[in-house]
Amino acid sequence: LSTPYAGGVIDLNGLIIGYENLVIILGTAALCLLLYLFFRFTRLGLAMQAASQNQLAAFYVGIPVKRVYSMVWAISASISAVAGILVAPVSLIDPLMGFVGIKAFAAAIVGGFGSLPGAIVGGLIIGIVEQFAGLYLPPGFSDVSAYVILLAMLLIRPQGIFASMQQKKV
Repeated sequence: LSTPYAGGVIDLNGLIIGYENLVIILGTAALCLLLYLFFRFTRLGLAMQAASQNQLAAFYVGIPVKRVYSMVWAISASISAVAGILVAPVSLIDPLMGFVGIKAFAAAIVGGFGSLPGAIVGGLIIGIVEQFAGLYLPPGFSDVSAYVILLAMLLIRPQGIFASMQQKKV
């Protein structure tokens, strides 16, 4: 897919990043910031947190739980659409694209469920290890490395890197 910024690269002290990848990184960072602000400072974001922690209590305090869940689906579909638009210039459609979601699940487990920074760090860890595995190990080990990290994390620290005691936020 052609874009206005296709083909260009930026050199950051020896680290060469294509413009397409830079747009993905900046777009993801902006989306993460927007989600953080949304869940932290909006009534709907707080209602979503309340409904996810205790449906019945949220209903009793006047939160329209079914409407909140509908909004969760709408927001997640919008985020998926933005992710697809960001990734489309650098990725082709193939039958194995679903494994990216499994790796994202592994990143969430490594980082710790309920922790957005943990999921980001978990994704960075898996991505960096995959790149080094592809560089130094035989072919095919790059894809397996994410699951090796997942298994090691489940054995060493099952709650994840950033997980802490579950507390009621709302």
